[in-house]
Amino acid sequence: MAFTGGGTGGHILPNIAIIDELKKICGNACEFFYVGEKNSFEERMAVARGIPFYRIHAGKLRRYLSLKNVIDMFNVPFGLIEAVFALRRIKPDLIFAKGGYVSVPVVLAAHFLKIPVWLHESDVSAGLSNKICSRFAQKIWLSFEESKKFFAGKNVEVVGNPIRAEILKGNADRGYELTGFSKNKPVILIVGGSTGARALNKIVFEALSELLKKTQIVHITGALASHTETKKGYRRFDFLEEDLAHVYAITDLIVSRAGSGSIFESLACAKPLLLIPLPTTASRGDQIENAQVFEQKGFAVMLDQNGLSSNRFVEAVLGLLNNESLRVRMVENQKKAHYKNAAEKIAKAIAELRL
Repeated sequence: MAFTGGGTGGHILPNIAIIDELKKICGNACEFFYVGEKNSFEERMAVARGIPFYRIHAGKLRRYLSLKNVIDMFNVPFGLIEAVFALRRIKPDLIFAKGGYVSVPVVLAAHFLKIPVWLHESDVSAGLSNKICSRFAQKIWLSFEESKKFFAGKNVEVVGNPIRAEILKGNADRGYELTGFSKNKPVILIVGGSTGARALNKIVFEALSELLKKTQIVHITGALASHTETKKGYRRFDFLEEDLAHVYAITDLIVSRAGSGSIFESLACAKPLLLIPLPTTASRGDQIENAQVFEQKGFAVMLDQNGLSSNRFVEAVLGLLNNESLRVRMVENQKKAHYKNAAEKIAKAIAELRL
């Protein structure tokens, strides 16, 4: 079978999680392929895991005026032709699409070749790519119950967002060794997303001295960050993959954007969670919707980035860290969440279809 989806870790890592589960179930009975944009994050992730990768051109579907739209007018049909040739060569039984603009030509090619398509929507509301792809999908998997209204009349199932099983296998001793932190001071994990979050990083850097008086901080900034901070009790990483599980194991509080991948990992790890979603000036508002649902269910506390100062940030972080009853209640609610093991559930459904 073939997977597609790309652009950010939120589109790619769930596919990797499902592939890992399928390998456990099917062994050598299943073959896996990935169709994505050339020289992309998804290509690096797939190749690193030995998954055969087929490169296509992809054009981003922008809702605003941009000269890049002119270039992408040619990339989209070119990518569709490439996707048709790739799928004819692979001959998959099923296409599993995770979203991102690279999914569109692959799903259209699958429809043209009469290959079944399954789709997963991570966020509360669907992005433009998944809205297009959903028209051709035989089944749609959802992270949120609240998403059903966007796919009326479709075959949908709510399972949560697929996460890698390794995330839950962290070792605290390895985490302390990796960071060089003390076991006698609380640890805060601050996650900006797979590509970082400039505004959030700026606030963190401004608040760092005050926060480090009472905490230790692991800060995932994304590869675009240029800040080189070396304060005691502070460790910065562009991106963490295998070692992230060990960091989760020593974390007392997670501060994060509200991308579906990050928040469902936090949910699975049952960690107190402070969410600062991307504002509508930088997104379509999907992270705000995700954060609102998590707050309503008692999984997290949400903080608005608009007008957020470093002092207000410090106050919110330390306030939550000092509110033990709220943190305990949050973790209890997370442990009761029914949409977990999404990767395993989807993989079993695919295996039943395949075998």
